[in-house]
Amino acid sequence: MKGLFVKDIELMKQQKQSFILVIVMGVILNLAGSGSVSFAIGYFTIVTAIFAITTISYDEFDNGLAFLMTLPVTRKQYVAEKYLLGAGLTAAAWGIEAITGVICKGVAELQGCLSEKIIGTLIYIPLALLMLSVSLPLVIHFGAEKGRYIAMVMWAIIIAVVYSLIKTMGLSADAVDAWLNGLNWGMVLAGVALSTVIVYMGSFWIGVRLMEKKEF
Repeated sequence: MKGLFVKDIELMKQQKQSFILVIVMGVILNLAGSGSVSFAIGYFTIVTAIFAITTISYDEFDNGLAFLMTLPVTRKQYVAEKYLLGAGLTAAAWGIEAITGVICKGVAELQGCLSEKIIGTLIYIPLALLMLSVSLPLVIHFGAEKGRYIAMVMWAIIIAVVYSLIKTMGLSADAVDAWLNGLNWGMVLAGVALSTVIVYMGSFWIGVRLMEKKEF
């Protein structure tokens, strides 16, 4: 599996211009204003996680995936590497952008609302992993290009349904804030972390099954 990681790292090096652009955008957002810190971290975390999906596009190019399967690498190992890569990129991206936010805003501001904002951005990690949990099986089954489009349509539908439910229930921003303030955030974070692990592992096993049935 180590060879697969080396391969993907080399592939991502070819996208260094895209990485640099994402980093520059993150820094600009951090410098734009105090309200942009959480958005910048979320943006950088989720966009970086997507690079795990793009490596599959490179693998499929010119029948490369079929060639990979002739090497001493099992299909389960291939899928596992993609999920580990996605989780690693997500965690690293969050950490890098959180540190960048601290540097851009100044360590002194950590005594105030900045520290709370950065802690609050931990929610972007499970969001990015959830995005990968949906996207990776689709990309594995349908291929990189078709899988990405299907994933985007699915997310658009999910967002539209959630938005419609909020509108139908007549929830106001104040009501949502009051509900959030009444939550036990320690229990919430523990529940979110456990749910994310379960969903991500479930998605992994689905990805393995789909990969085992895939014909080249």
